[in-house]
Amino acid sequence: MTNIYLVRHGQASAGTDNYDRLSALGIKQAELLGQYWKQGEFSVPVAFSGSLERQQHTANLALDSLADQPEVKTLDALNEYDHHIVDELFGGGLTSDSGMNLRFDQYLEIMQRWRDATLTQSDIDAGATSWESFSERGWQGVRNAVASSDDKTLVFFTSGGVIATILQKVMGLGFESTMHAIWQTRNASVTRLHIDKASVSPNNACVVDYNSIPHLQLHHDKTLITLI
Repeated sequence: MTNIYLVRHGQASAGTDNYDRLSALGIKQAELLGQYWKQGEFSVPVAFSGSLERQQHTANLALDSLADQPEVKTLDALNEYDHHIVDELFGGGLTSDSGMNLRFDQYLEIMQRWRDATLTQSDIDAGATSWESFSERGWQGVRNAVASSDDKTLVFFTSGGVIATILQKVMGLGFESTMHAIWQTRNASVTRLHIDKASVSPNNACVVDYNSIPHLQLHHDKTLITLI
């Protein structure tokens, strides 16, 4: 059985000129995860991260506390969808990084329009990808990494959208439930899966923990727990 850990990045810098940068709180969240792993003598033999700044920075901060730090391998399949492009094409004047000013039903409408859209060539030239393509690539990237590794523990630093679409594949979630998972996945949270590589079944993975944040909860400080 292979243990898969999906780590969402720490809080990003929504509302600034660089959303992709970790906020001061996001840095602290990632550091607290690393300290928690160190105290629990958690070993990370193999680590992957998307190429986004917030994902890479979270990985480096979390792994910095460990005695044996693995090389962080870049895996583009772990990158979040580009919410700026999705907002521009399907937001109808709303932006998905506007924090608590955006209601879930509004976010769901944006994502439904993306899901149902037929992209034009100009959309593709602007960097847009289809929802179908995005929803497939994270899980496929993780499965490929697992298949090519003999290690029993692999850690992936990624984003809420990728984690939610992986849950969609493993648990058979409907679209709205997948959107709820994106909406509720907390910063610096850990989701754990088991994959049975010996099984020939296509359903050889199961969810063990979702959205776990004991490294933040033990400090009894609600300000450490964020979603954006």
